[in-house]
Amino acid sequence: MDPARLYKLHQAVDRQSAETVSVTPMQAGGYLAGSPTGAPTDVSAYVAETSTSVRTSGNAANSGHNTELIGATHTAKFTTSGLPFAVSAGFIVTRYDCDDPATRVATATLRVTAVLSFGTDRTVLLLVKVTA
Repeated sequence: MDPARLYKLHQAVDRQSAETVSVTPMQAGGYLAGSPTGAPTDVSAYVAETSTSVRTSGNAANSGHNTELIGATHTAKFTTSGLPFAVSAGFIVTRYDCDDPATRVATATLRVTAVLSFGTDRTVLLLVKVTA
């Protein structure tokens, strides 16, 4: 797809479905893991929560030890040039109840587990929920 058309498509998705989230850079490695290294920066991102399930079984096909694990996967898609830094695993993404910085309340905190870059100005973050 033509890069200009792709950019317009991403802008349309953001206008219709994106929300303002805060991305906080975090220190990685050693005893400093989890300490902020910079101020949170707001970015417009399309955040999706998809329910998933995995069926497991015991070591025999019909052992009667089948279990279904139910969970959710979280992703955030945003325009990479919207942030002054590159996002990496361990960073924190905070969702809010509204876009107004004066009155918003955090509704969920998520940690970045992987960053998928497709060679365009769009990045997809794989997230795991830290708090509800």
